[in-house]
Amino acid sequence: MKFYVLLAFLVTACNFPKDPENTFENAQEHQLKIGVTENIPFTNKNEEGKEIDFLKEFGRSEKLETEFIFGSESDLIEKLEKREIAILAGGFEKNTIWVKKAGLSRSYDSIHVFLIPKGENKLLQHLELFIHKNKQP
Repeated sequence: MKFYVLLAFLVTACNFPKDPENTFENAQEHQLKIGVTENIPFTNKNEEGKEIDFLKEFGRSEKLETEFIFGSESDLIEKLEKREIAILAGGFEKNTIWVKKAGLSRSYDSIHVFLIPKGENKLLQHLELFIHKNKQP
């Protein structure tokens, strides 16, 4: 009996973490689409700011081409929910009003997070590992 429980666990663990919409694989094959709402010093429309720099470095570390899509918070949240973008940056704090509509990464500086589609796991795992290795004060 223990053998079958262990076997079932090993078979299901092989597919972890789940990537229900193939977000990470799509980013590897095409581009990592990142939504950006302007919030200086975190982000600005010139593709500059500490979060944009951080995400550019994340893309390089994963060998992902990045594309930044600018817009308002509400428009970008809608794109995130439709999975038209994979990450949303804009100086969001852990207690963001968007917590019901988006998943949150771990904090990269003890306050600020990135928003991701709810249920996203594989991309989040890679992003959080990068955050862990590059946590800012």
